Amino acid sequence: MPDPITGEGFDAPPPAVAYKVAPDMLSEAASLTELSERLQVEAATASIAGEPYEPDEYQERLYLLRRAALADRLSIAHPEVEEFLNDAVQLAHELAEFDREHDTSEGKYGPGAIEWDPSHRPYVRQEYDKWGW
Repeated sequence: MPDPITGEGFDAPPPAVAYKVAPDMLSEAASLTELSERLQVEAATASIAGEPYEPDEYQERLYLLRRAALADRLSIAHPEVEEFLNDAVQLAHELAEFDREHDTSEGKYGPGAIEWDPSHRPYVRQEYDKWGW
């Protein structure tokens, strides 16, 4: 049976390959906080001005991808923390849903492929690796 933690059994890069040049987790968390704040300020500014807010699809996907990858990395680094596992599973699903809705997948297999049964975590690795950090 495929193992979403190690990536064994999936046609996707294993964590060591997908995240080989990823920033350290603390730096990535700080960068994600900044990106999240910027997106929230844009939404609030549009709301205050009474204008419709259309989030930048590219920035939104980048945020989701980086968040899902960080959660995956945290879950791998700290397998004893169930909350990290739950976050990794949930955020991988959110990225896959976004990519389905917006047709923004970059990798060999799209988010709806049977390849990702039973988990989208390897999908996150495929997409992160394709990103080319």
